[in-house]
Amino acid sequence: MVFARKQGMSLLLIAMLIAGASGEVNAEDSFRLFPSSRFFTGLDWGYYFVSGEFLVPAGGRPGSGSKIDAYSDLGISQTEAVTLTLDGTVFDDHFFNLEYTMFMPSGLRRITRDFLFHNRLYSTGTLIDSKIDFNWLRLFYCYRVYEDGALRISPGFGLNHVRFGATLNSATEEGDFLSNSRRLDITYPTLGVETRFLAPHGLDFRWQFEAMSLITRGFVTLLKASANWEIYPDINISFSVSNRMTQSVEDNQELNNEWMFSFTGLSAGIAFGF
Repeated sequence: MVFARKQGMSLLLIAMLIAGASGEVNAEDSFRLFPSSRFFTGLDWGYYFVSGEFLVPAGGRPGSGSKIDAYSDLGISQTEAVTLTLDGTVFDDHFFNLEYTMFMPSGLRRITRDFLFHNRLYSTGTLIDSKIDFNWLRLFYCYRVYEDGALRISPGFGLNHVRFGATLNSATEEGDFLSNSRRLDITYPTLGVETRFLAPHGLDFRWQFEAMSLITRGFVTLLKASANWEIYPDINISFSVSNRMTQSVEDNQELNNEWMFSFTGLSAGIAFGF
């Protein structure tokens, strides 16, 4: 974690040095790969607080799994995350955002109650080394319907594919190592809105909200506020605070799997235009 923080600070310092050496931002023209379009691709690093719970029975059989709390049962409360990003603007009115985010929180705790995970019983006092991983692919498109000076409002729709995994490692009294893993995934269509305020000196403030409830399958929400600064043509740095939630419920289906998680935190990134 310390190494990742040093990397993040190094990127930020490099970006600030470039900004200081550039003089006026508008002194150079940005590079465009295609006419009437602008794209940015980059990398974000974030630090998030995690809360949630999950229930994973074996083969979906009722009674072969217990609801497990990430913090109280496994000691998982925070995580780092890496996001690969691609943003695009076409004809000034069409905007899209493609993100691939990886959360991998882990914990080490001697459990204080018995529970079942995927039909394996973990008894009180067992030391469990656990890992929860999320791979979150998000695509969002929006169209500008309102503009007043520097203010732009763009409703849109998207698609979120969330892959959840849980791994519990422990040892028996005889010293045998046991590893129990399960992977699940779900796809959510979403509706949302993006509000932007284009400030002077290359600053771009954004507020994004996206959500959908599938009733019998769960829901997903994303709320994000960010400040983006094009410090030099085709070089953009960003700082954001966000919360994203995901719930998957399959009680009315054959699988009977369930999870609900929330990630709240800060991130910083750098992106390059073309």
